[in-house]
Amino acid sequence: MSALPASIPRFLLPRGPPLLRPQTRLAFPLTYSLRYASTAKPKSLAEQLRNKKPATLAQPDKWRPPSHGKMLPRSETAQRSYGPKLTEDDKERMRTKKYPNMMAPEGSFMYWFLNNRAIHLWITMGILLSLGLAAWYMDYVSKSIYNDLMPTKKDYLHHPITSMSRFIEVYKMHIAFQSQKLAEQRLKKAEEVEKRRQYRLNRIREAEERGEEFVEDPRYYIGEDGIRRRRVKRWFGIWE
Repeated sequence: MSALPASIPRFLLPRGPPLLRPQTRLAFPLTYSLRYASTAKPKSLAEQLRNKKPATLAQPDKWRPPSHGKMLPRSETAQRSYGPKLTEDDKERMRTKKYPNMMAPEGSFMYWFLNNRAIHLWITMGILLSLGLAAWYMDYVSKSIYNDLMPTKKDYLHHPITSMSRFIEVYKMHIAFQSQKLAEQRLKKAEEVEKRRQYRLNRIREAEERGEEFVEDPRYYIGEDGIRRRRVKRWFGIWE
């Protein structure tokens, strides 16, 4: 019998081009899965200790102090007072009770006085009216020529009716004097207007006698009061 040729191991054979190399096939093909997401960075030990909540043990009822009972705290309930719940009589009594350094309770005179708008309006208008009358009286006394005939402060105090009647008579005299003064000023103003009008007519008549034409200066105009004024350009027909 002839001997079989010994098989040479593959790794000892010369390697040829890649295309000519024998391809090894796997019984189970490998599949690669791509993950399109970022991997979360592991937290450090300090962050883990910081985020770790301390373990709390249930407090046994045997060692519970009286100040921390099983019930919810008063701030988390509808009750806002210590002790048992208040009755309707207790609420009414507390509502009308006078506490030191606090607002007056309901039903008292001070509560009505502080919360009544009508009386506050009456007081405010009375003060404003009093200030207005005082200012008018001081102005009247300082400008009136009959100040010597006015009653004194003592007369108002001891004889109010007589002093008021005397004050009214003096005030009527003051009004009559002011009316007469205004009438004289109005009459004087009308006379000045008439004089200016006559002077202008005389100038026109003199120009006609000389055979000249009286031409008025366009820069000036005659107002309603007869005064010759310079024309001023008005802005939007209002301001000069």
